[in-house]
Amino acid sequence: MIVKNEEKVLKRCLESIKGIADEIIIADTGSTDRTKKIAAEFTDAVYDYNWVNDFSKARNFAASKASGEWILAIDADEYVDREEFSEFKKTLLINPPVADILAVQIVNFVGTNGAETVLNYHERMYRNDGELSYFRSIHELIKSSRGNEKRALIDLNVYHSGYLKEVVSEKNKSDRNLKLLINKKNREPIDYYFLGNEYSQLGMLEKAIESYKKGYQQKEDMHIDWVKKLLVRLVSCLHALHRDQEALEINEGCIEFYFNLVDFRYLKGKILFDQRKSTEAIKVFNEILHSKDNLVADSSIDYLGYLPHRYLGELYEKQNELQLAVHHYSKALVLNDTDDYVWTKLIGLLGKHSREDEFLQFIENKCLKRHNMSLVRLIKILVAVPIKKVQKLSKNFNQDIRLSVVEREALQLKYSLLNGQYEELTKELSACQLNKIISTLSIGIFSIVDYILLTLVSNNQILISNLNKFKFDVPIDNLINMLLGKQKKRLSVQEEELFFSLFKQAYVLNNSMLIELLKKKRQYLGKDKRLMLKELI
Repeated sequence: MIVKNEEKVLKRCLESIKGIADEIIIADTGSTDRTKKIAAEFTDAVYDYNWVNDFSKARNFAASKASGEWILAIDADEYVDREEFSEFKKTLLINPPVADILAVQIVNFVGTNGAETVLNYHERMYRNDGELSYFRSIHELIKSSRGNEKRALIDLNVYHSGYLKEVVSEKNKSDRNLKLLINKKNREPIDYYFLGNEYSQLGMLEKAIESYKKGYQQKEDMHIDWVKKLLVRLVSCLHALHRDQEALEINEGCIEFYFNLVDFRYLKGKILFDQRKSTEAIKVFNEILHSKDNLVADSSIDYLGYLPHRYLGELYEKQNELQLAVHHYSKALVLNDTDDYVWTKLIGLLGKHSREDEFLQFIENKCLKRHNMSLVRLIKILVAVPIKKVQKLSKNFNQDIRLSVVEREALQLKYSLLNGQYEELTKELSACQLNKIISTLSIGIFSIVDYILLTLVSNNQILISNLNKFKFDVPIDNLINMLLGKQKKRLSVQEEELFFSLFKQAYVLNNSMLIELLKKKRQYLGKDKRLMLKELI
C-alpha cells in the first residue's frame, strides 16, 4: 500500500485483510494525520517514502520490501470481504493461475451515500519475481522486464469508496490527477481517456469531450477495455451538455458494435427519459429487462436491473399506471434498498392511495424490519415524501426509545412546521444557540429546507443572520441572496436542486405566500428545472 492522510478509512481496509495477507507493507508519502499510527497497529512494515509525483515509483518502492510469492496492491479507501478473500487465498494455493498478472474487479460506490455502483477490472495482483513492476506516473500499469506478460481475470472483488461525492470533494483527487496527467511526457491514447475523466469530475465537460475524442481518434482497437469506457463517458458528457442528437448518434453506433453490452442501451433509455419521451424510454428499459440474461454490464451492474426498474417506476407513475409503478419501484428496492429516493417514491404512492392503518402496517413490516433500515432513516424518508399526511405520520415515532433526545426534538420541530406553528417555531429557534441549530439540522429530519422556508415566512433577523453563518459543502450564497431579494444571479446546479426542494415543501405546507414568492424567483432557474416546476404546479 501507498498512503497519505488516510486516517478516516485506513483502519477499515487493514481490518479486512489482517490475518489473511501474510504481510502488510505500507509506504507513507508524507502523512500529517494519524495514518502512520493506525498503520503501526497492524504491521511493523511501515516505511517513509519521499513523494516525487510518481505513483509507480512509490508502488515499486513498497513492493521492494515484500517477501511473498504474490503481491496484492490495495488503496486505503478500498477493502475486501474477509470470507471471500480467505477463500480466494485458499484457491490460489491449491490451484495457482498460469498468468503472472491478475486483474480483480473493483466495485466503486458512487454518488451520495454510495447508492449506485460502478464496476471495472484493474490489475492489482502480480508475482513477486523481481521482473514485474509498475510504470506510468499516474494510472499506473504493470509490465515485465521480459516483455512477455501473461494476464488473467480473477474472481476477487475489491470494494472502493473513494469516489463518493463527499470523499472526492474532501480529497481533491481530480485536481491532483489532472496536474500529473497534463505534465506527463510522451502522452499515449489512454492518457486522453484519463484526462477526460478528470475534466469530467471537475465539471469541465467541454474539455472532457475534447479529450475523449482525441483518445478515440488515436485508439488502436475498438475492443480495448478503456475504449468502451471512453465511449460511455463521451455519450454521458454530451448528454449533460444537452447535445443529445450527437450523443444518440454515437450511442446507436455503439449499440450495434457492442451488441451484447447493456451500457449503451441503458444510456439511450436515460437520454429518452430526460427528454420526456416516455413511450420510447419505457420500450428501451423493458427491452433491457427482457434481454438481461443475454446482456453484460461493463460500467455498472445497476444498468441490468435496478436502474431500469427505477426509471420505469417513474415513467409509469407519470402515466398514472400506479400498479406498474409500484411493481417497478419494489423490484428496484429488492436489488438496491439503499436508495432513499426510490423509497420516497414508493412510500409516496402507497401513502397517497392506501388507508392509514394499511400504510402503517407496510411501514412496520416491510420497511423497519429490513436490515439496512434504521428508524431515523425511515423518518427522513417519510418527511422527504412531498405529501403532508405522509410527513405527519412520522410523529407516530416521536416517543420511540430508539430515537435520541436531539432526534426527537428535530421531529417535534418538523411537526410544528407542518402544523403551521410558525410564530412558536421562530421564537424557539431564534433563542437557540447556533451550534445547537446546526446539530439539529445535520440529522436531516427538520432540514435546511425547513429552516429556509421558516426564515422566509418569519423574516426574522436572527434566523436570517444564522442562515448567513451556516457553512455548506457547496456554497448557496446566490440562492440565499436571491430569496432575500439582495442579489439576482444565475443559480448553480446544486442551488437549483435546493430551490426545487424548497418549492416542493412549500406546496406540502400549502403556504400561499411561500408559493408565490418562489414562483416569482423561478426565472433564475435553468430550462430543465423550470419544466419540472411547471409539472409540479
